[in-house]
Amino acid sequence: MGVVSNLEADETAVREFFDHSYRAHRRYWWRGDNRYSIEPDQHTAYHAAILQHARQRGPGRVLDLGAGEGADAIRLAKLGWEVEAIELSPVACEKIENFARGERVDIRVRNESMTAAVLKEASFDLILMNGSLHYVADKLAVLTKALRASAPGAVHAVSLFSTATPMPTEHTVVPVFPDDESGIVEDFYQDNRRLLHALERDRPERSHPGFGVHQHSHIKLITDVNPAEQQ
Repeated sequence: MGVVSNLEADETAVREFFDHSYRAHRRYWWRGDNRYSIEPDQHTAYHAAILQHARQRGPGRVLDLGAGEGADAIRLAKLGWEVEAIELSPVACEKIENFARGERVDIRVRNESMTAAVLKEASFDLILMNGSLHYVADKLAVLTKALRASAPGAVHAVSLFSTATPMPTEHTVVPVFPDDESGIVEDFYQDNRRLLHALERDRPERSHPGFGVHQHSHIKLITDVNPAEQQ
């Protein structure tokens, strides 16, 4: 029997946790009525900025890495974007497809990990990594792969847990790798023009069921990228 790598063990734990969570609740994320609204004023500043950019640029190709139940992907599909969603949990993938059908949009769903997925180079105009990078130890590898998959003038939108405050106990039931402020993610994009940059600390979390009220700190970043200059 071969040795199971740390990466495989981490991804198995994350997949099993979210498979269970997604089965247990019809909607685990985005339970409010605004879940598929394409109006920026119906959302937080981070999601509003994504929608504003998507509207201003006009339809292109978007990649959602770690798509969850697909709310981000569905909103962009409703704006006419061609959407590809990569998600580790097979239960979540089925839910993305079902919810997309309910909203009458098409999304290409791939049941793969962010670390193993093969991405066509220079093919996406917008790449989302919303709430997914903190489950990846080697963030630089994923960011570099995403950059190579970005068309000239593409935008990346990243949101992940930071180490500014201790990780809530509720989120240590699976391997989790928050980033430092001024750490790997911010350093990777340090030379890019930022459309939004926020360091949130001790924000109360009530967006998903199963946990008591707890607090998070986040790094949220939306930035232009130019692969020709950064590779």
